[in-house]
Amino acid sequence: MQSRATEQHRFGLSAVVGTVLCWGAGNVMVRGIDLPALQLAFWRLLLSSIIYGALVVARRRRMTWAQLRVCVPVALVTGLWLVTFYEALKSTTVTNVAMIASLMPVVLMWSAARRFGEPVSLRLAGLVATAVAGTGLVLFGSSSVPTWSARGDLLAVLSMLLFCGNFVLAKEARQKVGALEFQATLWFVAMIVVSPAAALYGGGLPFPSITTWIWIVALIAVPGSGHLLMNWAHRHVRLMVSSTAMLGVPPISMVGAALFVDEPIKLAQVAGGVIVIVAVAAVIRRDMQLAARRAPDPE
Repeated sequence: MQSRATEQHRFGLSAVVGTVLCWGAGNVMVRGIDLPALQLAFWRLLLSSIIYGALVVARRRRMTWAQLRVCVPVALVTGLWLVTFYEALKSTTVTNVAMIASLMPVVLMWSAARRFGEPVSLRLAGLVATAVAGTGLVLFGSSSVPTWSARGDLLAVLSMLLFCGNFVLAKEARQKVGALEFQATLWFVAMIVVSPAAALYGGGLPFPSITTWIWIVALIAVPGSGHLLMNWAHRHVRLMVSSTAMLGVPPISMVGAALFVDEPIKLAQVAGGVIVIVAVAAVIRRDMQLAARRAPDPE
């Protein structure tokens, strides 16, 4: 019989894997929506805040001022991240944006060790380095793709750094706030952050067409559900493991981009994608083994 902690850890890892699948598909979906990045971010955040706010009310949950203060910093960062991320996806290849975002573990190693006391072993560092090498192969292979853009890659780097801040702050906030309440507050505050820029610099806020609304709903259902899964998992999975798992997003996005937005796949990208998936699988498998060893024997 498994201990509750071990069971929650396994559920957390399953949620992380679900997030990888959702975000890998979501990257391709954003590219296909005919709406500027600022406008897309605003309408997606507005609808998300309405949906999750209604869920909080329906389940009779409550937010305290103390919990709200904990959520505000991560919501501010999330709003900025969403705009830069969408703009990057519309400016360069989907694969490049996903691959640059997957460099998170390198940036987060220090935070994982210093802020959360997580052990960063040589084996874990080696697996991360292997996955990063695979990422480099994918970036090299996509430099000759027509939709590649240096500006888009730089925006993707900025987006990645902001999302690293999101991961750290969200993990801290989730120790004090429930996943559903956190999600509702996150989208509402982020919407307030994005709305002035969307109104002033995004060409105004004309009401989207029915087709665009369908795509926005799909964004909330697929990558948006990935955010809910990850925010739940933050309480049960180590930061280095969840961030390293994000290295699995690019291969999924790469295949999706080839199928649906006509981005060609180069041999180097395939090789890099295989390396990344193998390294991520090794990290998750190792973490499950360590969690099983740490779990107390059932009485």
